[in-house]
Parts: sequence; C-alpha cells; structure tokens
Amino acid sequence: MTSSAPSAVRPLSAIAWLLAPFAFGYFCSYFFRNINAVAGPRLAVEFSLGPAELGLLTSTYFIAFATAQIPIGMALDRFGPSRVNTALLALIALGAWIFANGTSLAALAMGRAFIGVGAAGMLMACMSAVPMWAPPARIATCMGIVTAIGGMGSIVAAAPVAIAIEAIGWRNVFLVGGAFALLVGMATWPTHKWAQVKAANQALPDLLRGVRAVLATVRLWQLGVASIFVLGSFLAFQSLWAATWLRDVAGLGSIAIGHVLIALNIGMVLGFLSCGWISDQLAVRGIHPFTTVKGMVVIALIGQGWILLAPNVLPHLAWAIYAFGANSMILTFAVVGREFSGTLTGRVNTCLNLFCFVMAFAVQWAIGAALNLFPVTSGRYDREGYYWSWIVLLIVQMVVFLYTHWVTRKLGVRASA
Repeated sequence: MTSSAPSAVRPLSAIAWLLAPFAFGYFCSYFFRNINAVAGPRLAVEFSLGPAELGLLTSTYFIAFATAQIPIGMALDRFGPSRVNTALLALIALGAWIFANGTSLAALAMGRAFIGVGAAGMLMACMSAVPMWAPPARIATCMGIVTAIGGMGSIVAAAPVAIAIEAIGWRNVFLVGGAFALLVGMATWPTHKWAQVKAANQALPDLLRGVRAVLATVRLWQLGVASIFVLGSFLAFQSLWAATWLRDVAGLGSIAIGHVLIALNIGMVLGFLSCGWISDQLAVRGIHPFTTVKGMVVIALIGQGWILLAPNVLPHLAWAIYAFGANSMILTFAVVGREFSGTLTGRVNTCLNLFCFVMAFAVQWAIGAALNLFPVTSGRYDREGYYWSWIVLLIVQMVVFLYTHWVTRKLGVRASA
C-alpha cells in the first residue's frame, strides 16, 4: 500500500492520530508484563505457589513473548504494523480473559502465554510504524514519545493496580485490562489504509531467508549483547522480583513498595523519552550513538550497585537510576538496525528483542530457583538468596560491558556519528 501523503509533509496532528493506537498498544504490553509484580503475592497465596512456581508462572509471559518474535518480525515486514498490531491485541484480550477465569496453575500459565504472544509485537510494531509516518528529522522524538506513553502502562500496573485489586479483585482487573486491549486493537485497524509495506510481495521462503541473514550477521551479536543482558535482566526484576526484593531485603510495606515501583517506572519512562534526544544531541557533536549506549550501561550498573550495597538508602532514586539506564538500551535497536536494509526492519528488531526476552525468562526463573535453595520464613524469601543471585548477575553484566567496550573500539565505533 502507498501512503496518501508523504510523512515529511503530513501534519503533526495526523501523525499523532496514526501513532496513538501503537503507543497504547505498547501501554497494554507493559501493563500486562508488570501486573504480576503486584498480583503475584495474592496469586501465590490463593494457588499455594512457591517461589519457583511463581517465577515460572510470571516468566511464561517472557518465553511466549520470545517464541513469537521471529514470526511477528516476518508478519510485520509482510503485512505491516497495523494489521499485526490489531491481531496481537486481540490475543492479549483473549489471554486476559483466560487468566481472569483460571482456577489452576495450568490455566493461569495458558492465559499468561496468550498475553505474552499478543504483547510480543507491540514495541516492534511501534518501531515499524514510526519511521513509516514520522518525518526523518522527528523519528527519534516520535519514538521517544510513543515508547514513553507505552511505559506509562508499567506505572499504572504498580500502585493503581494495587488499589484496583483491593477494590474489585485481581480477576476483574485482568478483565478490564483485556477489554481495553480489545478497544485499542479496534482503533489500530483503520491505520492500515496509510501503511507502506516494503516486503508485501515476499513469500515465506524469502522472509525466512531474511531471518537467516539477520541472525548470521556478526554485528547483530557484537552490538546487541549489551541490550540482551542489561535490558533482559532489568525486565526480570521489573515484572516480578523488584517487589519481593523491596519486601524481603529492604523491609518495605506494600504502600512503600508501590511508591518505589512508581519511581522505577518513572525512571524507565524518562529513559525512553530522553535517550533518543540525548543521542541526537551528542551525535551532532560527533559522538556515536553506541557511545551513548555504553554510558547508559554504566548508569544501569551504578543503580544496581547502589541497590545491592544500600537497599534502604533512597530506594526510589536507586531503582529509578537503574531503570533509566537499562531502558535506554532501546537505542541499541536503532544502532543495529542501520546495518540492514529497510525491508528487514521488523525481523532485525524482533530478533534482537527475542534474545532480550529469552534472557528475561532465564533470569526470572533462575532467581526463583536460587531462592528455593534457601529457607522461606513467614512467606518471605531469604536475603542471602537474593544477594547471591544479583551479585552473579551484576558480574555477568560487567563482563558484557567490558566486551562491548572492546568490540566497539575494535570496530571504530567511538566518536563518529
């Protein structure tokens, strides 16, 4: 399909209307990704779940999310972001309904898996839609705004969800969230009239060859490893273990935990909103965007070190700093995307996202398994289990940072923009 008006001359109001459904689709993704951080304790009590079972249930979202990445990438390039977004939001609604009516761990896992598959393409659809409709000079700004709106879903999934669960119960919260996803999907569908699908004529074998080409490109792994480990690890904490750490290690009550989670998510939104602008400003001064990415990794490591060494000292600020640095890794997608042609955009982004969420699944499950090795006292997990898990994770991320620094220097990614 061809656009009725070139993006360079389309009014900003029209761009806003086109991109709004994608922003709120990403909102749904973040809302359902993080809702278990608040609902998790209630689910654990109601269904008698241990830490490993709770970690596995919550991370079912991530493994389903990761499994769907490659097919979604091909679908985005073949059918365009509008049609794909609509179909995926319908899956989110179905998964929310299954979860809300679940009476067993298996039913909950099935609902969580459907939600994960549906949410898997929300960010990727944004990354396909923004360059399609935004003027080139405004792509970074528009992407920051769209992802920041999406990130607000994680804020709503914190204290507001805790209040809603108290008022109407966790099952009804899932039903309301599913209904909202369905409405957003209906609002997304009309935008397909203005979509430009670059790989619309490619057959399945051609799409698969594109996936192989992306995965075989060494630069994907060299430049993507920082995002995979740093962002993937953060997602595991944000969606589950941050709340239990604040409860069991920092000793905070439920209201205080909600406030810290809001601060965390504000840091995340600020990271989304500002990383593109910061990168553009530094690029004008000759600083390569991946140098900015490395700086953000350092910020994420500082935040984690603060949380480990002083969990009770200004936890709101510590978690916000960690979230800001980790979520600025979204810049990596843009840097890596430059290595490929525009017809591969969906597959490049989803391949990188795939490994971020495989990492999130692995970390989330591994922390639960590690906590299982230590005694549980009055429903609280042992502090030592948390510390050992996070220390190992932090060391791995530091090694990844050193590798990334070495690789980018070897490739000459220093000052040139």
